[in-house]
Amino acid sequence: MTFLSRLLALPCLFACLCCVLPAQPRSVQKAVLEYDFPGRYEGQAAQGMAIYGEVALLFNNEGHCRVYNLKTKKKLTEFDLACAAETTHANSASFGVEQPKDAFFPALYVSECFGDPHHRRCFVESITPKGPRTIQTLEIKTGGVEERSNNWMVDSANKVIYSMATFWKNSEKHIAITKWPLPPLGKKKIVFQKSDMLDQFSVSIPRSGVQDTCIRGDYLYHAFGFRADGEGSDEQKTREIHVINLKTKKTEKIIDINDSCPLEPEGIDFYGDTLYLYCNGSGGLWRIPGV
Repeated sequence: MTFLSRLLALPCLFACLCCVLPAQPRSVQKAVLEYDFPGRYEGQAAQGMAIYGEVALLFNNEGHCRVYNLKTKKKLTEFDLACAAETTHANSASFGVEQPKDAFFPALYVSECFGDPHHRRCFVESITPKGPRTIQTLEIKTGGVEERSNNWMVDSANKVIYSMATFWKNSEKHIAITKWPLPPLGKKKIVFQKSDMLDQFSVSIPRSGVQDTCIRGDYLYHAFGFRADGEGSDEQKTREIHVINLKTKKTEKIIDINDSCPLEPEGIDFYGDTLYLYCNGSGGLWRIPGV
């Protein structure tokens, strides 16, 4: 079948960061497995997820993508992103605002995550009947911690994009969240300078793995953790979702899923009004109540 038929069926900056400790309200929620889509696939670990309407795009390390219909629970197609040639980790993914010509979806923003720590890019992909192509790359050249951003996430409602970079301060792990204008499509390479920054703040985060994010309304949802039976301390393996208010710049809520989901959290996004988590290993999409 054709592609179309399958588818259609740094330290000097730390003083400038507004470091805000997270609020302590912690909610223990029971994550519920609702879709049995594999996580690890063809030898590559699960990574980010982006949902558009009834369609979920599930990503694996090195930029492979599987497309599922969430209503029928059927896989529609699969392909390598054009940026897969850059060995992108695809740690996070989100849809933008503009829809490229002949594309099925709005432009897709995929985080490189790995590679040169001062050259971590965001790849903008157009998914068309002829396959995906990279239409834009985003980079940061500021000399600050934000250059090391491993996640990029579009806030389509406000037409901005956020980058996220981890750093340590006073033996605590933090994440710098930087707000940028969402560039119009057309120019192939965008290099953000310090003068382009619209806002920046930081929150403390757990010492566990930094996974995917998604934005809904004024909130950023950030998944953390490793699988329960993996290597590392209990603190490193803790599995939780932080709900960060982008207006107050505080972590308002921590959703603890340790008791119900033993797998490594990876992708996160909303399907309608419901938050879902895409996991590594045997995988699945897990419904997160209480959001």
